[in-house]
Amino acid sequence: MLSKLDDDPNARMQKLRQHYPSRSEVLDTTVRPAIHAHLENAPFRLINTSTGRLCDRDAQLNAFTESAEYGELLYSSVMHGPLQMEPIKEAVAKHFSWVMLSHRWEREEPLLHDIQDKDIYNLDPVGTVLKLQKFCKVARDEGHCWAWSDTCCIDQNNDVELQESVNSMFIWYRRSALTIVYLSGHDVPPSDHNIVARASYIASSTVDEMDVRTLEIV
Repeated sequence: MLSKLDDDPNARMQKLRQHYPSRSEVLDTTVRPAIHAHLENAPFRLINTSTGRLCDRDAQLNAFTESAEYGELLYSSVMHGPLQMEPIKEAVAKHFSWVMLSHRWEREEPLLHDIQDKDIYNLDPVGTVLKLQKFCKVARDEGHCWAWSDTCCIDQNNDVELQESVNSMFIWYRRSALTIVYLSGHDVPPSDHNIVARASYIASSTVDEMDVRTLEIV
């Protein structure tokens, strides 16, 4: 829809485009503060469930400027005047909802350096890589743009970052839109191997207090 404002030769649309604020102007003055406030207690690195790429804050912000939510905000600013904070907060919250993985570490989990600058969906789908891929696909299918796993979204070699992540993990889980619980063969009976449970996180970091429903990986 926004591209039509750029390309439509119609004189009325061209006149409208003259009043169309630049992306940087809208982002800097109204949207950016809302994003920073929303992400203040969010994991620093998140996996984009659409592209399969690990993103830091700058990459997350860039992804938002290409999103449908941001486009709707810009279009609204053209059609209805200055942006109001409530629609901005709603758009930011919708786009930046993240999903957490709760699981037991196995051997040879994919680490930060294994997925950095790569599309996780293009990695060889074996072992724990398959677990990560399935997790991100479930998160994507549930309508969420972002996913987090402690194995690869934290720099395990950075002691400061590792400690900060451990201290922040409870609030990350609590503020997440969804927690996906992966139950390996060690956690469930043999007939139920490789189950993913989707749970709306309530108030505790223990699985027992979650509203758990299971989805079998296929």
